[in-house]
Amino acid sequence: MQSAARLFAAAAPGSPRSLLFLRGLCSASPAGQPDPRPYPAPDPDPDPDPRLVGALCRVLSDFRGPRHDLRAALSGFAPRLTPAAAAAVLRRCRNLPVPSLRFFLFAAAMPGFTHLPDSLLILAGSLAGTRLFPLLRSLLSDLPRSALSRDLFPLLFRAYARAGLPEDAIRAFSSMERFCFLPTVADLHSLLFTLSHNGLVEHAEAFFRESPFQFDLSAKTYTILISGWAVVASPVKAQKLFDEMIERGVQPDVPAYNALIDALCRGGDVALAQEQLKDMQRSRGLAPDAATYGPFLRSACASKDARAALRVLDRMRARSLTPNVFTYNAVIRLLCELGEVDESYNILNEMATYGEKPDVWSYNTLLNTHCKLKEAIMDSDPSSQNPTDMTAFVQNLLGQMQTRFESMSQNIVSKIDEMGTKIDELEQSINDLKAEMGTETPVKKPDEPKPADSA
Repeated sequence: MQSAARLFAAAAPGSPRSLLFLRGLCSASPAGQPDPRPYPAPDPDPDPDPRLVGALCRVLSDFRGPRHDLRAALSGFAPRLTPAAAAAVLRRCRNLPVPSLRFFLFAAAMPGFTHLPDSLLILAGSLAGTRLFPLLRSLLSDLPRSALSRDLFPLLFRAYARAGLPEDAIRAFSSMERFCFLPTVADLHSLLFTLSHNGLVEHAEAFFRESPFQFDLSAKTYTILISGWAVVASPVKAQKLFDEMIERGVQPDVPAYNALIDALCRGGDVALAQEQLKDMQRSRGLAPDAATYGPFLRSACASKDARAALRVLDRMRARSLTPNVFTYNAVIRLLCELGEVDESYNILNEMATYGEKPDVWSYNTLLNTHCKLKEAIMDSDPSSQNPTDMTAFVQNLLGQMQTRFESMSQNIVSKIDEMGTKIDELEQSINDLKAEMGTETPVKKPDEPKPADSA
């Protein structure tokens, strides 16, 4: 395969670059060698000139064609180009992967120029996001080892997994040692997680079992694979892996149980998931967290069982656990679909009370429900379908929602005031107790001489 420099040599007529020269792009001058820079080295972390960055971005956008002489268009900016400005240009031109690559090579070929570490990561993400893997592989093979970083490999794992190329993701992991990065258990977890959560858990488990790299088994490793089987709704394989973990002497923790419960609930076996929850508490002495109840809530919402979802929320309240905004939104959506709008507002009020800030999906779900209810009324009464009525309806709807939101805000403020009052009362009680203790504590008097014994 041709190198990245040769692939774009046609875009830079009159400036041949050899592979030997390219391998020195991102490295500083060797010790004892004269500095070849024609102008002073820029500060590695200055704020880039926004006008320079904007002008360079326009050049990359205008000269994106394969026959455009991008190098000639960029040459006038060379004296002012800094590593920070180059990184800002690459970040803003993520959607222009090929011009970004040509710009990266142009800047790297400047005497004394050194790209920031983030620049290569940005460019690699841009190329990988558009699945230009041949160009990316060619670029990485041409760069010196000093220009690469360990953070590059998780990016490659994600890109290949999202593209449905598990073999390439595994090959990238196996090539880390060749790039002078000894794989660690964190790198293994990154690879397994990326494969598992992109529906490639079979490849992840196969590599886990056949990997030539020896790592200590941990509950986290098994949890990643079990959660991968949950993604593809395969509870039998998740249970088998969980049992294997225990047989090997690896003690399951709360995340491991959560992954198994998630797999069982996604597979439709909620009863067995309940049994695992009981085993987690009774046999292992582990306390469930908010993520433990998430699968039960999602299962209840999927089966349109509002009462079951509310019962799960009650169990979480009893343990002082707060669902995240996504779980709350699922319950709100379910209640709205079942026409229980008032109960949906109660859940929205509860979110704010427990410190979970509703997002745009929370409000959009309620607004959509109000619109659907009005449409049903209008369908039953065609005479009401006119622009005036629709305008009045929207204004009335917004007024109702504003009233409800103001009521929620007043409730929150009143509860905050109530808490403040209780805190003041508690402080006063503590002060009174201190004062009481200070006055009633017996003070030791100096020893008085004992009276002489009478004769």
